[in-house]
Amino acid sequence: MARSAIDRGWAWAIVVGVTVINLAVLPVQQCFGLIFTERFTSLGITATQTSLILHLNGTITCSLGLISGPMMKRFAFRQVAYFGCLTIVLGISATAFAVSLPMLIITYCVIIGIGQGIIYPATTLALNTYFRKKRNVAMGFSVTLTGLGPILMPLLIDVLLENFATTGTLLILAGIALHSLVGASLLRPFEKEKEIVLVDKTTDISKEENSCADNRDNEANVENNAVRSRLSSEEIAEDERQLNHHRPENKETIVKESRQTSYLRKIIANMDLDLLRDNRYVAIVLGMSVSLVAETNFNATIPFVLVELANLERTSVATVMSIQAAADITGRLCVPLLAQKTGWTCRNLYVISLLGSILGRTILSTWGDTYVIVIGVALIVGLAKGTKAVFQALIIPDYVPLGRLPAASGILMVCNGILSISVGPIIGLVHDATNSYVGALYFTSFLSLSCVFLWSISGLWTPGRNTLKLNQQNSSEEQENTRENID
Repeated sequence: MARSAIDRGWAWAIVVGVTVINLAVLPVQQCFGLIFTERFTSLGITATQTSLILHLNGTITCSLGLISGPMMKRFAFRQVAYFGCLTIVLGISATAFAVSLPMLIITYCVIIGIGQGIIYPATTLALNTYFRKKRNVAMGFSVTLTGLGPILMPLLIDVLLENFATTGTLLILAGIALHSLVGASLLRPFEKEKEIVLVDKTTDISKEENSCADNRDNEANVENNAVRSRLSSEEIAEDERQLNHHRPENKETIVKESRQTSYLRKIIANMDLDLLRDNRYVAIVLGMSVSLVAETNFNATIPFVLVELANLERTSVATVMSIQAAADITGRLCVPLLAQKTGWTCRNLYVISLLGSILGRTILSTWGDTYVIVIGVALIVGLAKGTKAVFQALIIPDYVPLGRLPAASGILMVCNGILSISVGPIIGLVHDATNSYVGALYFTSFLSLSCVFLWSISGLWTPGRNTLKLNQQNSSEEQENTRENID
């Protein structure tokens, strides 16, 4: 790893690349409800089925998190990003011609979900690799610039739907997603720094002075090692004969057990499942997963909610979504600066964002039939969403060292997927049972509130504590990982 590239130079090109990728591939997910409202209505897809499509997509995306650690160790994040971008383009193009629930599941849930699950680890690891001290600033720039998309895309999609219907709109969005390859090209992997050779040269003189003595010592060591190896091999052979003589019937059993143990150890080591022994890490993962299910469902179904509760037309819904996106941008710009002055942790601000979303949903479910109230809710929810977007991506990197980040993020994604498919459709069932989104909004708020409660009892939501890290050894482990990468 090139030390001079950290926090400067090409690191800022990484921010641009990640931003381009997000702007290109996220519009279909961000404007899910606006794009598919008419098609779902014509196909007779219920709220439960809509929740199933939405959360199955998230489950497939997150299910790839378990292999993200080994995948990022084997391939460079540029290669992974290329493959993920092409997969998403293929998925959006195929979704344009999906006119049934099974086809929507295959195209939107499976293909697009796989592409998103491949891209996310690549962009996250790229940012966290190139940035150390300025990681918060870089993440803030990335998510803020990404937030520009939802301001313009709802208005653009409204125009596209008016002129090209759902099929043509999705094909145009597939063309926009193809520009993500430009962003993937900017994700240049680290190159080994030449100055390491200069460090080695400082010891060349001393090595040359001691070379003769080392050669003589090496010859003696070779002879001694040869004698020791013969003795050790004889001892090992004798031990094996004695073992086979005394317990010949258990030899195969011992070999099988040792193979199984080594295989399990390899799995645990590659996926870093030892992280699950940390209770606070488990609490972080469970809290984020439950709240992510709630927030993702609400943000994706806002058009359906506004059509039902406020009786808004598609153009008005697009306007409300753009206002919410503008408030989202404001939150992404202002809250990180406020957090830097107050010294609040990422977890505290994440909890505040959840409370803001709960407040907005409560107001919407009570007075959602008034347009002015809807605009006010859009501002509250937008600010909360912007705050959450910045700090949710920093909670895991702030708690675990860089060397364990791919595995930690992968475990989080898997948990997100499991809870998304098991809890997410319940929100749709609540709507279909009550025939109203009011009950679904209250249930969504209950899920978000459960994260606040879990973190409170786990000691993770403590305003005065700013340095809570995994096993309290994050800094030392990160320094060791950095030195290993440099070598």
